[in-house]
Amino acid sequence: MKFRAVVLHITDPEYYTSYSDALQKISNRLNAFTSRVVLRKPLDDVDVELKAVYSGEGINGLNTAWELLNKGYFTSVSLGKSLYGQVLDQAVDLIYRTAEELGPEFNVRLAFSSGEPPEGPYFPATMSSSFGMSASLLYPSDLYKFLQDSEEPSAALRQIMSILFQKAEKDVLLTLREEEEKIPYIGMDFSLSPWMEESAAKVVSMVSKAPFMASGTASAILEINRAIMNSSYNLKYTGFNEIMLPMAEDNLLKEMAYKGLLTARDLSYLTPYCVAGLDMVVLPLSTPRKEVAKLIEDVLAASWVKRKVLGIRIILVDAEPGEMVDLKMFGKIPIMKLDGGCLS
Repeated sequence: MKFRAVVLHITDPEYYTSYSDALQKISNRLNAFTSRVVLRKPLDDVDVELKAVYSGEGINGLNTAWELLNKGYFTSVSLGKSLYGQVLDQAVDLIYRTAEELGPEFNVRLAFSSGEPPEGPYFPATMSSSFGMSASLLYPSDLYKFLQDSEEPSAALRQIMSILFQKAEKDVLLTLREEEEKIPYIGMDFSLSPWMEESAAKVVSMVSKAPFMASGTASAILEINRAIMNSSYNLKYTGFNEIMLPMAEDNLLKEMAYKGLLTARDLSYLTPYCVAGLDMVVLPLSTPRKEVAKLIEDVLAASWVKRKVLGIRIILVDAEPGEMVDLKMFGKIPIMKLDGGCLS
C-alpha cells in the first residue's frame, strides 16, 4: 500500500502560506506519490503544481474553467443531470477549444461532473468546502496475491482491504497529531484507483476470473465497490470511494485500447457500476462533436440511474486510433476508438 496523494483543502487564501510547509512535511513522512492543494479561489502564491479550484455550475462555470486552465489549475464544471441543452453543447466546445488552443495536456486538467463534485483528493473533480487534509491510496498490487490464491475473491477483498484501510487511517492520524500546526482530517478516499502497472482493471479480471470486459466484469466491479464500502464503514471516508478506471493511467486498459479491444463507449457503459468510468479517455480530435456529446449524455444518464455524482474527462489529440501520443507524466497513451461499430 502506498499513499497516492496527500491533499490540503483551503477555504481562506491566507491558510496556504501558514500550512504549505506542513503539507510537504506530512506528504514526505507518508512517502506520498503526490502533494496537492484544493482552493476555493485561485491564489498567485501557490507553488504546488497539482492545484485545483472548482469552477461552479453551468455556463458561468464553463467561463471560469477556461480562465483557470490558462492559469495552470485543474478544474471541473458541474453540468447538472439534464441530458440536453446549451450547457452540454458549450461543455463540448470547451473540450475542443482546450485541445486546439492549449493542447491535450490541458484536457487532462479539465473534468465535468453530473453535479457538485465531492470534497476529496482526486483531481480534477474536487472542491474545498472545509479546511483540512484528505488522502488517497494506491493498492492494486496489494490485492493481486490474495486474489490469485483465493477461491473466494469477495472474502479475500474484504479481509485485505480492511487491514490496508485501517493501517492507512492510523498512519495519517498519527502523522497529523505529531504536527505542531493542527490540521483537521477530512477523510480518506479509499477508491481502488490505478497507476500504470498497478492496474485496477487487473483486479476486476481477477475477481471475475475472466478477461476484463468479458461477462462478469460488471458484477465484479460491483463486488469490489461493496468491499470498499464495507471495509471503510467505520473509518472516515470522503470523495468517490469506489473503483476508478481511467484509461490512460492503467496499463491493462491502455494495452486493450491499443489493440482495439476497448473503446470509449465500453467505458461509458461501465459508469453505472464504477465512478469516473469515462476518465482519461483519449480520442481523435477529428471525432464529431455530436458523438462526444453523446458520450457525455450516457454518463449523465448513468448518474441519474445511480443517483450519484459521476465525473467525465476526455482528451482530444490530433491523431488516429491505434497511434500513440506522449502525455508527459502519463507517458505514451493510445488513441482509442469511439466504439466498435454497431448494426444499422
